[in-house]
This record gives sequence, structure tokens and C-alpha cells, in this order.
Amino acid sequence: MENYIITISRRFASKGHEIAARVGGMLQIPVYDRSEVEARVQSLPTIERTLEEKELREDNARDRCRTDNGGKSLWKGLWHREARDEPRDEAALEFERQSAVIRAMADAGPCIILGRCADQIFENHPRALHVFLYAREEERIRNIMQMLHTGEEEARAMLQNEDRARDAYRKRFSAHPADEVSGRHILMDSGKLGADLCAELLVRTAKDLFINNV
Repeated sequence: MENYIITISRRFASKGHEIAARVGGMLQIPVYDRSEVEARVQSLPTIERTLEEKELREDNARDRCRTDNGGKSLWKGLWHREARDEPRDEAALEFERQSAVIRAMADAGPCIILGRCADQIFENHPRALHVFLYAREEERIRNIMQMLHTGEEEARAMLQNEDRARDAYRKRFSAHPADEVSGRHILMDSGKLGADLCAELLVRTAKDLFINNV
């Protein structure tokens, strides 16, 4: 039987790290966030990253090659030339590397993946629970002020910048970037419920879905 996976997407400053840590502690499974994923990507052998880059360039070039009705390339060998000339799409390469690392993490055992469009990566996984955390803007601003000991104006600017960055990332790599419902099983207002109750509800759900019914 496949391992179970909990993916947690969230609006910035919606207590995602805190809730994920609590759930991981209660279920005794690891939590992997952006820093952990990126650290593992950096540890990949250089030759492996080079081969991945070459393969992606060739795939991109191959996709752009037109074919005639018989399915033969109109420009024989064109994609080979384009593969050599095509500048690397570093963002796409990084996403592919991170996706491979995240899949390896899930293969190793039950886990929680925080962010990184993991709900997209495991969209069709039969034992995945996809969660989205949110809170009112003013609640998130207060969270930032408490966590970073900063003023309201700076916290508001940070919130806006981070929201734009996360929206752009999701728009690039998600199949449903503008819809916070599609692909998610549970949506939680962490401002209303609080971190403790959110964690308790998620643990109860995970146990009912993946542990008690085995």
C-alpha cells in the first residue's frame, strides 16, 4: 500500500508552518518545507542536474516542432538544433528538480509537504490529503507583526509582496492557479479556528482516511 501524503498550501502568514509542525508531531511523520526541498535539490550530483537540463531543453524543442499529416517532422532534425540553441528555463528546471525530490520524500514514508505546489504534484495520488489554510488579511498582518516584531506598515508591504510572489509561482506551475477550491479537500480559516483546532481536525481526518481504515 502506498504511503499517505498531506499537502498543505496556504496564504502567507496563515500559520502554515505552525499547524504543519503540530500535525507532524501528533502523527509522528516528517514535515518538508521549501528550505528542506531546496537543500536536497542542491545536494543532487552535478551530472544529474546537467542531464535533467539537457532533457528539458530537448523536450521543449521537440514540442515546438511541427509535423505533417503523416506524423513526420517537416524539418528533420530541427529539434536537435533547437535543443542546442534553446536558453535554459531555470524556473521550469528548478520545479522539475523539486518535484522529483518531493516524490522521493513521499516514497520514503508518510509525510507532510508544505507548499511547493505539492497538491499539483500529487493531484492523482490515491492516498493524498490536500489542505489549504487561509485567514483574513488583518489577521495575517498581526501574525507577521508578532513573528517578526515589525510594524504594521512593513508587515502589510511584506504580505502584499509575498502574496504576489506565491500567486505568480502557482500561476506558473498549477493547473488551477486562480481557484483555491479545485484540487483541495479541506479549506481552513486558521484565524477563526486557531492552530490547535486546525491541527486536531487534520490529524483526526488523516487517521480516519489513512490509518484506522487500513
